[in-house]
Amino acid sequence: MTVFPMMPMSLTWSKRVKTHYGIIGFGPVGRVFAAHLAQNGHRVSVLYRNPNVAIAMRGHPLEIEGKVTASAQITDLYSNMQEFLDTGMDVILLCTKSSDSPAVLENIKSLNYREDIVFLSCQNGLDTEHQISDVFGPGHTLRMSVNMGCGKSSENVVRVTFAMSHYLSLMPDIDAELIHRIAADFTESGVDLIVREDYRTEVFKKALLNSSLGSLCALTRHTMSNVMNREYMRGMVAQIVSEGIRIAQAMNINIKDDFLDDALSYLENGGNHKPSILIDIENNKVTENEYMCGRLTRYAEQYGVEVTLIPIIYNLIKTTETTK
Repeated sequence: MTVFPMMPMSLTWSKRVKTHYGIIGFGPVGRVFAAHLAQNGHRVSVLYRNPNVAIAMRGHPLEIEGKVTASAQITDLYSNMQEFLDTGMDVILLCTKSSDSPAVLENIKSLNYREDIVFLSCQNGLDTEHQISDVFGPGHTLRMSVNMGCGKSSENVVRVTFAMSHYLSLMPDIDAELIHRIAADFTESGVDLIVREDYRTEVFKKALLNSSLGSLCALTRHTMSNVMNREYMRGMVAQIVSEGIRIAQAMNINIKDDFLDDALSYLENGGNHKPSILIDIENNKVTENEYMCGRLTRYAEQYGVEVTLIPIIYNLIKTTETTK
């Protein structure tokens, strides 16, 4: 393994006009971020696995439709990890499934990469940033809480069914100027990104939303609106969120009881959208269940919080999904 020399901070962040972003995981979220950043003039390098990506992007713009819109040509495409890393990007957005990222990070660690590279976890679930820090250390680790529902209409079109402000971690081991520059890059590109020191509160809230409605969508094979429109299912969503709030409070994470009402209002606006965990189940893939209900179950045990529904949902999905 070889690392590229680190450029002076004044050159990399203070005086650099546009940040160079790399994206690993070119699913709907990766595509939304790529289109917005590229449209705003940033270089965006993409590592792809599906050969259809290169075919679809050749000569055709990537279009984002719905609650947010963007259009951009994405031509900086790589199927080889080392060639991707050789472009020398400043920040890598990890948009893979959280279950896939440990192997991706270990692969990068074994190759040549920039010494001052920063990884930003744009993934669902709890503690996904720890996957990065375990391999590269806290000085290379950022986390985003992504608040958006989107799905591919085709290889070139992503439809966003709902979108709210996203949150970016203010980490003590990474220069604050860099963090605020990333937030500005996204916001100026049309993706509202807010820096938060208490980012874990927002990550935990999003995990409760995914672990409740997303998990029930996966088990019932219904969209978000189909589940929320059934009163008895809405009650199950509420119970999961309530259990999660008690876990958070035991961990001294600042989530108040009234978050339940906010969560239900948010989830009622999900629309006829299939969350990614449902799509994974439909495609016989391993889900992010371990980083959602799985993590909540373990934290409940660790902090002595009595919960009923969360471990049941965790084990049902664990039994349903295909193991690798």
